[in-house]
Amino acid sequence: MTMRWFNYFIITIIYLGLFSCSWLPSSETLLMDTSVASEMSESTQQNKPEPIYLEPKPVHSTFQLKSLPEGWTVDHHPVAKWSMSLPTVMSNILDSAQSVDYWEEIVDLPTGYKLPLKRSKVFFELITRLTIETIELHFVNVDHIYSSTNHEPSHYIMNGVIRTIELKPTEFPQLMAEDIVKYKFLMEYGTPSEYTDGFHHYENDKTVLKVREIDKSHVQIQMNSVLVDQKLRTAIDDMYSEQGIEYQKKLLLRAIDF
Repeated sequence: MTMRWFNYFIITIIYLGLFSCSWLPSSETLLMDTSVASEMSESTQQNKPEPIYLEPKPVHSTFQLKSLPEGWTVDHHPVAKWSMSLPTVMSNILDSAQSVDYWEEIVDLPTGYKLPLKRSKVFFELITRLTIETIELHFVNVDHIYSSTNHEPSHYIMNGVIRTIELKPTEFPQLMAEDIVKYKFLMEYGTPSEYTDGFHHYENDKTVLKVREIDKSHVQIQMNSVLVDQKLRTAIDDMYSEQGIEYQKKLLLRAIDF
């Protein structure tokens, strides 16, 4: 009886072994499955869309540097522009203006002549909520170089401005001179062309501007007209250069008849 059950047990194990072997894949099947999987993976990678990289759009700054002033303005109103005559400026300033100072500047010329250059200026004070400002408007009489009869105020034209600004004491925060230079000049007019003797220098085809900190509460601004200064140099050259002197002599000789 025991041998019979033992034989049945051995036969059962053999049948189970054969049955399980019939379900195992062959080596060829395994190789085929691996190859197919590899091909499918490669196909998937080939068909996978390439990533799209979008270039960032350039950022255009809307900030633009301001042009240098062409004279003196108050609340964006041109009170005194370059080449404006003295009477016109006086009429624009009205009751703010003080009396006009006139003087002669003696200029030694290379030809040995001494030129009495006619100049004038208007000095006045402007007080605002935050500042006390003194302004000097400078004028020059270019026409007088050509003829001594051109001495009326209408012949004086504006060629320069000197402004000294004093900052009033305020509650927190207290404005300083360096704030004026930084925010009202460096950030509005850009990098200066040079920095000498404490002045930041700016220049274009119409204006030369210099600004400096006098101390913590005072700022000075100096401006000159490029065109008026050029007109002055031309007049001096026309009348007092060697060629100009010879020309003036020829004009005088026309009045002599032999």
